Amino acid sequence: MSLFRFDEGDGYVYLLSHPVESGFPASASQLLELLEQSSYADFEVIHANIGKLFSSSDDYGKDSLVVAKAIDASIMIKVDESNMMANAQVTTACGGKIVSLDDAKAALQKAGVVKGVNRDALEQCLGQQFEQPPGSQYSAIVAHGQRAKDGTDARFVRLCMTAQDRILSPQEKDGGKVDMRDLGAIITVKPGSPLMKRIPATEGSQGYSVFGDVIEAKPGKNFAIEVLEGTKISDKDPNLLIADAKGVPVALPRGMRVDDVLCYNDVDVSTGHIEFDGSVIISGDVKDGMKVKATGDITVLGFVESADLQSENAITIVQGAIGRKVTEELDFSCFIRAKRSISIGYAQYVHIETQQDLLIEKQALHCNLSSRRLIRVGKGDTPRGKLIGGKVLNALRIETGELGAPSGTKTHIAIAQSFHELKDKQTEFKLFEKRLSEKAIALNKAKAKAAKAPETPQKTAYLNKLLANEKQLNAHYQRNQRNLKLVQQKLKRLLMSSRVKVNDLMHPGIEVTIARDSKQFTRIYPPHLVKLDEGKITQQFLS
Repeated sequence: MSLFRFDEGDGYVYLLSHPVESGFPASASQLLELLEQSSYADFEVIHANIGKLFSSSDDYGKDSLVVAKAIDASIMIKVDESNMMANAQVTTACGGKIVSLDDAKAALQKAGVVKGVNRDALEQCLGQQFEQPPGSQYSAIVAHGQRAKDGTDARFVRLCMTAQDRILSPQEKDGGKVDMRDLGAIITVKPGSPLMKRIPATEGSQGYSVFGDVIEAKPGKNFAIEVLEGTKISDKDPNLLIADAKGVPVALPRGMRVDDVLCYNDVDVSTGHIEFDGSVIISGDVKDGMKVKATGDITVLGFVESADLQSENAITIVQGAIGRKVTEELDFSCFIRAKRSISIGYAQYVHIETQQDLLIEKQALHCNLSSRRLIRVGKGDTPRGKLIGGKVLNALRIETGELGAPSGTKTHIAIAQSFHELKDKQTEFKLFEKRLSEKAIALNKAKAKAAKAPETPQKTAYLNKLLANEKQLNAHYQRNQRNLKLVQQKLKRLLMSSRVKVNDLMHPGIEVTIARDSKQFTRIYPPHLVKLDEGKITQQFLS
């Protein structure tokens, strides 16, 4: 026979009689043990009442016989600061009712969560009530917002090969071998040939918060396709660039150009120096002392020997370039300069300068190298070429297999050197800001002084002039602030991006300068990164 009764109306568990009258249970501990063995074991025990039942009292009739109570499960919905995630925190029941699916939906609605509710996650969360101990708490994510998907910028897809592409795919001979000097047929296009396709920018798709608020997407930037010499937009497709003349296609970032092409076997004293408005393809070598200058690409399948190459586009030298030191003080006898990327097999005693990437397939020995972006020595994603001796005058990033030589050959590396130019600009903008502030103070004084003067037509005209000056001053200030912010962003990106990556070994004799900090390395190091951290050069070793 049970000692307890449960009142569903108030949710309390009562002793059927006072222990003083029945003589049982004999102690509070015995009563608690009996509760644990009963069907009310999960209920919340009211220890204060139980203690009074077993205390010495003459007036025991006033003691409450309530020994436990049923506590219903509860659910609380919390939304994160971004309004993109709703978390359900459930406190399990102590003998009371569990949280039903309808209860959970009502709690979500009360919290304002109207979108992104995951029914499966919600049901799984509620199902844990049967696995968790009574009175425990647990939580689960039951609703997710959807972030806006920004649009993509316009893209440009080339539809034809260029001379540089053909260099990377030399003609196969019998037996599977390739002839690096055999271009096959020269890459040419005729009027109407498709050159480049523009993939327009997309608008993106909206997102939403769990409260149902719409999150607008940032549309992609639309760039027009550049119509350059020898090209035009197709009459049938406004996003298709086609050839308008016969010639060699030259790739540019947002368009293409069709150049006249000049072809030579070798460039030597018999041909003379070359200066051509178009692209130049040389299937042999460029001999000692010769100059080649072109507005288009320059492609050399052989060697460049103490010559001078200049291109307003890209330069590709399949075999390599070799120069010599003119004197100890002066530069080398071989110069290669391009506004776009330079690709070369190897280089020795050469001054190479590009405004984009410099890609050296094998090694660079005692050269002066300068690039606005990447200098890579070696092939593939993990280049293992050798950069030995000479100077890197500037670059954003350098990646090579080996840096320096076991003999300790002096190798000077300087990257992020545009830092100094940017700092000068930053100083200039700050000084200009100071001058603008001084002018603003003087203008305010003039306005205050003029305001005290008697009202006359001259005063009105003078105040109008001051007002116009003030507007002009504000415009200058806003523009200067934008320029200052832009320079600061460029400085931050420069310092974060600049690094030297060594994939095999760094030898002694290396001096690295990043921005304005320099460090000398006097021993061998395994694969690692050299970068800037809080203004100081640090090393991060690669696993």
